[in-house]
Amino acid sequence: MAIQREYLSPNEIGEYLGISPFTIRRYIKLGELKAVKLLGSFRVHKNDLQAFLKAHEVNPAEEHLETEEDAAVAVVPHPSPLPTPPPAVSGVPQIPMPQNSPRRPRGRPRKNPLPM
Repeated sequence: MAIQREYLSPNEIGEYLGISPFTIRRYIKLGELKAVKLLGSFRVHKNDLQAFLKAHEVNPAEEHLETEEDAAVAVVPHPSPLPTPPPAVSGVPQIPMPQNSPRRPRGRPRKNPLPM
């Protein structure tokens, strides 16, 4: 007879949910997922995992799903509150940008310099 485990590791939860174990640990550290720490590793009770999933459940009726008609309406451009840029003036000299000087090498110099 197999023993049913009550506590799961972040790796097991991540594999079960199809997400990274680092994401599970992040939820634990943020306090969103209740866990215990045993010998330096986290363990999550099955009931706490179910409560977490229930709290993050999405109801499609409450979500506004964008339809193609909504997307077509959203494409209409609105006037920009920013002023238009001035037109390009010909005959104005370009200002040269300063060139960065070469950086000094960091650390100790080599005993045998590289061949050039």
